[in-house]
Amino acid sequence: MTAEGLPVRAMRYALAAAACAGFLAQAAHAQEEPPPPSPATLVEEVEVIGRLPGPALWRVSTETSQIWLIAMPPQVPQDFQWDQRRVVTALTGAREMVLPPGFSIGLLDGVGLMTLDLGHLIHMPPGQTVRSRMPPDLKARWEEAAKSAGQDPAHYDKWRPVLAAMMLGGDASKNAKFKGAGVVAIAGKMHVKIHSLATYKAMDLVRTIPSMSEEAERSCLTASMDMALSIQEDTLKLSQAWAKGDLQTLRTRRYPAVECLAKVPGADALNSRAAADWAKELKVDLAKPGKVVVGTDLDTLTRKGGLLDQLKAEGLEVIGPGY
Repeated sequence: MTAEGLPVRAMRYALAAAACAGFLAQAAHAQEEPPPPSPATLVEEVEVIGRLPGPALWRVSTETSQIWLIAMPPQVPQDFQWDQRRVVTALTGAREMVLPPGFSIGLLDGVGLMTLDLGHLIHMPPGQTVRSRMPPDLKARWEEAAKSAGQDPAHYDKWRPVLAAMMLGGDASKNAKFKGAGVVAIAGKMHVKIHSLATYKAMDLVRTIPSMSEEAERSCLTASMDMALSIQEDTLKLSQAWAKGDLQTLRTRRYPAVECLAKVPGADALNSRAAADWAKELKVDLAKPGKVVVGTDLDTLTRKGGLLDQLKAEGLEVIGPGY
């Protein structure tokens, strides 16, 4: 995710909830469009991908075009190995790989947030800290989680709880030295053009942060604490589930950034709008011969009103695992 005129670290703090989109952006080489696939090729390709082990995939197609959708994890352990054949087969012959939209804050809004923040949108009001609003048991666990992430608990004190929670999740992942699964890198090596969707302005969403309920804030903090304190075991378990398309296990635990974003007032509507825009763009892509691959997180694909639901709302048949 990017924001004009804002430091990357500050932007990560202010809008870490949208990071599932920004983490994926990487450069890739362009390639010529492949010739339209024949119906026989489509059927053969579907059968091959269906037999191979690997991450969950969904497909929308016509006689001359197809879209493959890949659910990608935000992180995996450094030495994690997974069977790439299914993804490689999906990417073979693709004219482009489409990544999620980004979220940005304008220069003036960003400067106001990080320097003045008169409305205390992202910082705690004077005299308050994240820890000052916690009961003793939660405070002790928060401090333990912060230290496990390699940070002094005071590092998070001035931020609104939802942002402090997402910062903790990011710091825990950084401290654990996790990495991306490498799906975008595979596309780059195969010379598949990488295309990101339009950027959405996030200032309206930021303005709703202070209106979050105490219950929602507490839930965010708890999710991040749990993640930070069990990150090695949980990430390995979720990575293994992702690598074999085990959606049931993946749903047992949402990543803190996703969970916190869902609790910010207005976030659900913004996500649904982005998914609807994306589905319309993909429907246009289906009118063109060839193959397009979509890579995004599981929640964006499968949540109610998410991308798969929006594709169905466009009258398209989605083939793949039930969700």
